[in-house]
Amino acid sequence: MEISRLPLKSFKFNKWELGGALGDLGTLLPLMVALITLNRMNPTSVFLVVGLTYALSGLFYHLPIPVQPLKAVAAIAIAAGLSASVISASGLIMAAFLLILAVTGLINPIAKLFPRTIVRGIQLGVGLFLIKAGVLLTISRQVVIGGSDAVVGIAHISVPVSLLLAIGCGLALLFFLKKRLLPPSLVILSLGAAVGLAWGSFHGLSTIRLGFSLPALSLPGIADLSTALIVLVIPQIPLTLANAVFAMESTAKTYFGTEARRVTPRALLTTMGIANLAAGLLGAAPLCHGSGGLTAHYRFGARTGGAPLMLGALFIGLAVAVDGNILPILSLIPYAVLGVLTIFVGVRHSLLVTDMRNLPDVLVVAVIATVALITTNLAIGFASGLLLHIALKAGRRYYARAVTT
Repeated sequence: MEISRLPLKSFKFNKWELGGALGDLGTLLPLMVALITLNRMNPTSVFLVVGLTYALSGLFYHLPIPVQPLKAVAAIAIAAGLSASVISASGLIMAAFLLILAVTGLINPIAKLFPRTIVRGIQLGVGLFLIKAGVLLTISRQVVIGGSDAVVGIAHISVPVSLLLAIGCGLALLFFLKKRLLPPSLVILSLGAAVGLAWGSFHGLSTIRLGFSLPALSLPGIADLSTALIVLVIPQIPLTLANAVFAMESTAKTYFGTEARRVTPRALLTTMGIANLAAGLLGAAPLCHGSGGLTAHYRFGARTGGAPLMLGALFIGLAVAVDGNILPILSLIPYAVLGVLTIFVGVRHSLLVTDMRNLPDVLVVAVIATVALITTNLAIGFASGLLLHIALKAGRRYYARAVTT
């Protein structure tokens, strides 16, 4: 993947690109914080690999291509309390799998399993997941990461302070989306940081230690690799192919047209493979490109490779200059702000399905999203929709033959 001489128009560094770059924090930060605090992953490794991957993506794709932790891996690892070594081991296995698909061209026959109807169902499922996650963040009893519970009594009902803050941020978001005076994500993140400081997050800032820090090389053992393969990688593969490859390509083409010519399944597999190789070797969380993240960056103003370069630089700086003590900085952002960002992105991402017109396509899309939401597993939703799609296609062929005979 040679990076050619890049046209100047591919990179803009302004307030809108910065606002767009920060638009996916609602998805990115909660997972990263959970992996660091609950699974004891090295924060320097986690943020450095995310930052480097964002920089690589910006330089190669020239577009605001997102970077996110592998969601199935993160969810299972957090729920099961898996060790950091097992989690990073899954990155090595994912890297091998993704790069083999890219190098051999095996991704081409697999693409036949993902027609546009299936992709739209996956996009709707991702959108609904984002809305659900955002709602949970807005009703959190904690105002900030690591903070104490906070509720207020209204008409004898205990209402989380986060919900009230979310309502205020939501109104501010709608206002600035309409007026376009300032990037709305920057506005509500600034408001949120002010609330975080007022709520006591500034106490944690005193613990920040400035100092150069780099992760050490970390090679997982055979036991870690076998556990990672069975428990983490196998459940993740269908989700990665569905959302991070085929839905990602479709979303990029929808937003950027011919400017997204580099966003191909083979390229996405390659950049994700490189990212996961780095994650596995440096003890970081395995990563992907999520289609919902692209909607986040795009809808909040990002249009060029400048957005991922700015966010990548921010994460790299946090990783190497704060001596592994990043969490007090993140605790400035209240859960409610992350929730509002995530809900907005979920709604906008769900609207990608509005080009589905005929009843069979709408039915397939609805089945994928509904099953995925009920089972909390996009792979099961994909399988259900694919079976229905095949059955409907076979039924139409049978009917056509019956009519002509």
